[in-house]
Amino acid sequence: MPLTDKECRNAKPTGADYQLSDGGGLSLVVRAKGTKLWRYEGRLEGRKIKFSIGNYPEYGLAEARKLLEAVRVLIQKGRHPEEALEYADAKRMILEGRALAEVDEANEQKAKAVTAEEEAAARAQRMTFAEAASRYKAEWVDHNWKHPDKGFSPARLHLLPKLGDMALEDIDVPAIRDLLLDVRERRGVQAALHAHGWASRILDYAAEHLWCKHNPAKLIKPARIGTKGKRTRWLKAHEIRRYLVGLYQADCYRGYKLALHLLLMLALRKNELVSANWSEFDLEAGEWLIPAGRMKARREHRVFLPKQAIEMLQELKRLGGGSEWVMPMPSNKLRPMHGNNLNGAHAAAITAAAIEDCTIHDHRHTASTHLREMGHMPEVVEAALSHAIPGIAGVYAHAQYKEQRLAMLQSWADFLDLIMNEKTVLQATFRKIA
Repeated sequence: MPLTDKECRNAKPTGADYQLSDGGGLSLVVRAKGTKLWRYEGRLEGRKIKFSIGNYPEYGLAEARKLLEAVRVLIQKGRHPEEALEYADAKRMILEGRALAEVDEANEQKAKAVTAEEEAAARAQRMTFAEAASRYKAEWVDHNWKHPDKGFSPARLHLLPKLGDMALEDIDVPAIRDLLLDVRERRGVQAALHAHGWASRILDYAAEHLWCKHNPAKLIKPARIGTKGKRTRWLKAHEIRRYLVGLYQADCYRGYKLALHLLLMLALRKNELVSANWSEFDLEAGEWLIPAGRMKARREHRVFLPKQAIEMLQELKRLGGGSEWVMPMPSNKLRPMHGNNLNGAHAAAITAAAIEDCTIHDHRHTASTHLREMGHMPEVVEAALSHAIPGIAGVYAHAQYKEQRLAMLQSWADFLDLIMNEKTVLQATFRKIA
């Protein structure tokens, strides 16, 4: 006989488990300790199964019978009711009064979603590093980097040749570590650190999009690859001579040659020159005031110009064709050029001079070293380089050392002319005719 609500409510523990049948395989089990639960007993593909539908009184008699219908639907489709994905949702939907057909349709949609996720996971396992790198560049780098192709070059040069064809799931820490150590051996610490940064970015993006499970590059600390360190490279006198001769003999725009010579002469950073506006100059007074916003230290910097620098700036003004910028873009006089425009001329000069490991920024180290060797006061040298000077001397450095700085830079410009115009090179002012 079917149970009644009163029988369910009044069923008492007897010291041993017993059950009251409601028919159709549904029973109320009364435990020895007094707890009660609904149980289904039946067969699935010929096998006897038992399944706990839910606790009483959390689920009353009417609710238990509704849940029994959901269980039967699953069994008819050959599915065990304990499949949490289906039964948990079915239980909720049945109790909300939704039709069994709707419950079954929802279960099928869930099953399809699971299959789709499994297929996506299988596809992800087949994605290669090259594919992930290409998507990262197209979807992020190209939209957010000012110079995406140039920025991406470490990945293209150092990562793709060895990792490109590997599936993301096959890339592990030893593979990344061995690659980075090889780059360090061949190209130096800086190149290896750049390669590590790009490997980490690409694999982070891949993990974020579930193309791989984790990022092995993150487990490699940059410090284990090496540290950048502070550069101390400076050119000796004979190297300066070879550099300047190679520079002026290079097949490139005249303005690039003058700019690189000025950077060496005035010990400036390249962006301080290429972004300069003529409004900053008083060529008659021989002074140039660089605004604080364009200085690394965020304080204005006054440059006292030797006569050679004034001549070269006047020539740059003629080359600029009326532009307000000292170094306008060749293709657009209304905009200043980028500092990287000078890299090609510098590379040509050091190649012609057979000089290794020298960057444009090393011109500052070169000037600083030679000026100290010439006997100029360290405070004057530091003021010319716009370095912070400790103590009270730093407060008045720009005004206090005006005459000394001009005399120092004039002697340095004369020195550069002297070593460049040796008779073995050319019996004339080489800079003016090359």
